[in-house]
Amino acid sequence: MNEPVSWLLIRRGWQVVAADGTAVGRIGAVRGEPSKSIFDGIVVRANSSPPRYLPAGLVREIVSGQVTLELSVEEFEAVAPEEKRPLAPTISLSEILRRFGLR
Repeated sequence: MNEPVSWLLIRRGWQVVAADGTAVGRIGAVRGEPSKSIFDGIVVRANSSPPRYLPAGLVREIVSGQVTLELSVEEFEAVAPEEKRPLAPTISLSEILRRFGLR
């Protein structure tokens, strides 16, 4: 049996399993603030469904290569897909030029 490891070691592609050990997907991203030791949660990519964000409180155990959830397979599947966050505010070039008095 593997020893538990810190959330800081979680890597993209690690297996994610439900509480009963059934594989539900792979790590797509880890959310948190390492400099403050704050673990927010994980984004899980399942085979045929959109990514799902799960808060840290739903993570039962982290061992090298695998994250185990507090959720059953059914509970995991009921989690709403993660909404895409825009990388930057949407603003047109003409609006930028107008704001800086260039137009």
